[in-house]
Amino acid sequence: MVKFKKWLKTIKLSNILIAILRHAFLLGISYVVLFPLLYMLSNAFKPVDQYFDPSVVWIPKSLTLENFKVVSLVIDLGKVFLETFLVFIITAVISAFVCMIVGYGFSRSRLKGKNIAMALLILTIIVPQQTISVSLYSSFRYLDLFGILGALHKVIPAIGPINLIGTPWVTIVPALFGVVLKSGMFIFIYMQFFRGLPKELEEAASIDGCGSFHTFFKIIVPTTKNVTIAVLLLSIVWNWNDYYTPSMFIRTRETIAVALSNLKSYLDNLHNMGLGVDIQTAETQIQAGCLIAIVPLLILYIILQKRFTEGIENSGITGQ
Repeated sequence: MVKFKKWLKTIKLSNILIAILRHAFLLGISYVVLFPLLYMLSNAFKPVDQYFDPSVVWIPKSLTLENFKVVSLVIDLGKVFLETFLVFIITAVISAFVCMIVGYGFSRSRLKGKNIAMALLILTIIVPQQTISVSLYSSFRYLDLFGILGALHKVIPAIGPINLIGTPWVTIVPALFGVVLKSGMFIFIYMQFFRGLPKELEEAASIDGCGSFHTFFKIIVPTTKNVTIAVLLLSIVWNWNDYYTPSMFIRTRETIAVALSNLKSYLDNLHNMGLGVDIQTAETQIQAGCLIAIVPLLILYIILQKRFTEGIENSGITGQ
C-alpha cells in the first residue's frame, strides 16, 4: 500500500513537471511570435525624445500620435491602400474562385495525365517566383497568346503584342489562369477539401437532373464557405505583403509593401529638407508605418478567425 502511494505521488509529480515544461515552452514560443508586434506597438506610440532614453524600455512615459502624423506626411495612405486593393485584393478574389474550380477538377477527374498535372502543380509550389522573373517580365511585356497578335501584326501593323507592365493586369491575368502567387497551395487546399466530400451528393444531384455546372455551383460551392474564407485570407495576406511583384512589374503603382520599403528614404528626404524629422529616431516612425500596414489584416483576421480555423480543419491539411 505504501509503495502504491509512492507510485501515485511520483506520477503526480511527473505530470506537474510535464505541465510546467509544456507551459514554459508555450510561453517561450508565444514570446518569440509576439515580440515583433509588442516592439512595434511600444515604439509606434513612443515620443521621439524617449527612443534613446535608457529608462524607457517597453512602456513609454507618455503616448503620442506624432509618429503616425509624420507617416501620413510622407505616404499618401488613401492612395496606397486603393492601389493595393486594385492590384492585389481583386486578384485574391479571382484567384480563390479559379483555384476552387481547378481543385474540384483535380479531386474528381479521371483523365489521363492527371499525375503529370499534379507533379506540375507541386512544382509551382516549390519553384520560387524570382527564378522565372526574366521569362515573366518578357511574357508581360510582349503578351501574345499563341502568336496570334504577332501574326496579325504582319498584316495590320497597328496590332501587336500587349504590354501589361505597370498595370494591375500583371496580377489579374495570372489569377484568371490559376498561376498567381501561391495558387498551387490554394488548389491543393481545395483539392483536399473536395476529396473529403461524399460523392453521393453529386450522384443525387445527377439523378435529380442537374448537369455538371449546376451541380458544382448549386451543390458543391455552398459547402466551401469556410475553406474559401481561409483561402481568401491567406491570399490577401500573402499578396498584401508581396513586395517583389509590384516592385518588379508594377513600378508605376505604390502598394503598401513598396511604400513601407521606401519609408526610410522618404524620412531621409524630410530630414534633408529641414522639416523636423530626426533621422536618428526615425525608427519610431517606421514602426508606426508598419502598424498602419498590419491593422487591416489584424481586423480581418479577428472578424473571420472562427471561419478561418474551421476552413483549415475542413481542408484536411491538419490530418483530419
